Amino acid sequence: MFKVQCSKILTVLWSYGLTVFLIILFLFSSNSVSAQRFPHEISVHFGGGFNAFVCQKPVSKVSSTGFGVDVGVGFASFFSQNWGIHTGVGFGFSNIKNEVSKFNFITPEQKDCDDNLFDLHTTLNDYSERHKTMFVSIPLMVQYQTKLQPISYRQKDKRAGFYALAGAKALLLVNNNYTAEVNSLYNMAYYPEFKNWISYQPEMGLGSFKGTSVKNKLKFNVLATFSLEAGFKWQLGKKLYLYSGVFFDIGLYDTTKKQRINYKNLTSQASLSDLALLDFAKRMNFVGAGLKLRLAFPVSKNTTCCW
Repeated sequence: MFKVQCSKILTVLWSYGLTVFLIILFLFSSNSVSAQRFPHEISVHFGGGFNAFVCQKPVSKVSSTGFGVDVGVGFASFFSQNWGIHTGVGFGFSNIKNEVSKFNFITPEQKDCDDNLFDLHTTLNDYSERHKTMFVSIPLMVQYQTKLQPISYRQKDKRAGFYALAGAKALLLVNNNYTAEVNSLYNMAYYPEFKNWISYQPEMGLGSFKGTSVKNKLKFNVLATFSLEAGFKWQLGKKLYLYSGVFFDIGLYDTTKKQRINYKNLTSQASLSDLALLDFAKRMNFVGAGLKLRLAFPVSKNTTCCW
């Protein structure tokens, strides 16, 4: 499993690095042709908002809510008045809680002490898992922007325009702690031969039992996301811009899938000692949305910042 995970991470990093290299090569060639006509930008940003997991084909009703923040620095290189490439590095934190009200499942053909067959009906009540993740983000996005225009006839020196970013981010999940909890476990036995139910017999593991909670952490992983950002670009001075916009990120695969266990193995209070993340959906995709502010400084010598 470790070799497979390392291979997956190296593949992502290699493809990402190759893409960055080709784009940088293209930018250098474009800049040499345009004689550095368009300025570059160095920026610092802060963003935050809603984080969650979108669960595909869950076995029971799932709720997922949380929040996330990130800060970082960026670099944008423009090869025309309207188009450029944005990259950089950021550091972020995400806190997401998944909740499932109950799991109902049947373990057939169990035997009691008299060798009578029964079907064990199990309910896991109030399962929850909280993910607290710290990550390093590396974006690679295409930037489009309109020409800055005066915001009013009276304030011609103050300009604004529309911008949009689209591309990918690599999230290096450097620290991913989680807490998994089951509030209670309830067992009933049904005897098909006698058409009879037994709902309380603790020595057989039947009845209601107190649940448990465990804390653990996932291994380092890399999550690739598709990312969008859009908003307005404001000119605050001759050498300062403010970007204010909204962003949306969605994970392209589930980094927790191989770390999860089958909930159908938890049929007794003793088995709850093996509690970990439960496999309750075909796939979970990370999503994040919120607001982002970015201060940008033009660094080209041969142009002014008022495009």
